[in-house]
Amino acid sequence: MKKRWYMRLGKIYSKHQRWFFTHCEKINKKKVVFSQFGGKGYGCNPKAICEEFLKRDEGYELVWILDRKLKKSDAGIPEGVRVVKGRKAYFDLFTARVWINNIHFAGFLENGLYKRKGTIYLNTFHGGITLKAEGTDKKSYQEGRKLSVKEQMYRKDSEFVDYITSGCPAEDHVLEEFFYGHGEILRFGDARTDVLVNGSETIHRQVREHYNVPDGTKVVTYAPTFRSDMSLKWYDLDYERVLDTLEEKYGCPWVMLIRLHPRLADKSAELMPDSDRFIDASDYRDMQDLAVASDVLISDYSSVITDFMLTRKPAFMYVPDLQRYLDKRGMYYKMEDLPFSYALNTDDFIACIKNFDEDSYKKKVDKFLDRIEYLADGHAAERVVDFLVEKMK
Repeated sequence: MKKRWYMRLGKIYSKHQRWFFTHCEKINKKKVVFSQFGGKGYGCNPKAICEEFLKRDEGYELVWILDRKLKKSDAGIPEGVRVVKGRKAYFDLFTARVWINNIHFAGFLENGLYKRKGTIYLNTFHGGITLKAEGTDKKSYQEGRKLSVKEQMYRKDSEFVDYITSGCPAEDHVLEEFFYGHGEILRFGDARTDVLVNGSETIHRQVREHYNVPDGTKVVTYAPTFRSDMSLKWYDLDYERVLDTLEEKYGCPWVMLIRLHPRLADKSAELMPDSDRFIDASDYRDMQDLAVASDVLISDYSSVITDFMLTRKPAFMYVPDLQRYLDKRGMYYKMEDLPFSYALNTDDFIACIKNFDEDSYKKKVDKFLDRIEYLADGHAAERVVDFLVEKMK
């Protein structure tokens, strides 16, 4: 009973705070608040947009919402960006001119956040060229069905969204579903892909130095998505054979970075082979950086692979549960429409590597991107910031 009394007191206090913020504090016309995956680090599209603001150095107050457990230095958040955690984030959200997020602000909304008149909410989404079907709860919604609190907050957040960035018309149906038809879609491209298109020698070197990868050794990254059962059994690829095959094909040493989805990251040690040829990269702060430093990518239904193909470097899909996944979750594309070789078992996967033809693969990538009219020219973040700066005047 005592705990409930304190909880009620906290809610009353928060209510008074909200009244004060919205009636006594003006919106700061140069404040931009960023969040990605509910405070889980510094990355994705919001990171790329934040760094474009930093590069311009035009006096904007840049604020990054970070989980209480994370340190600014560990997350890689640069100087010039102020970090805010926990309840202190409400003040910055209530007084910001712009919100930038890549998912819903569900938790904040549940605890009293709302968007003031004069605040611009830009959502960048997080899927890029999305392969796996998004939001099964959204697709199965029926009028009259009682919504969970989470679903209610998703809908409330979507009603606040003003703009959504996108790279191609083929993604419109995904965004309309994820945001329940709200928000104006801006065909600016996905800011996080700029570094993949442009490349970065600095990032390439930093990742290799971080993992002590010797000169002359190539890097393959295995980055699968999670499954609904959270089981590791779907990641049964013979990693040793994969490295042996790559070394035979390319005539040099290889190491493999294994990066599990954040929902499974705490299980990564269970999957790691006992060999210095394999490196656990599940806790690395930004997948885009790993992609820049990788020579080959192995994934499955994750949009990691559709981002990576913009580098034109080899990418393969290992999908031992393909039919099960199609039945349970579904995909927006047929496997045959994608430019990637794929396999359901290790033997076939090894054959994919041996038979890989770089020229043919690049032509397939170009054809696929042309077909879906995907915009990836390395200047997406610039377009986003140009747009926001104009709106903030």
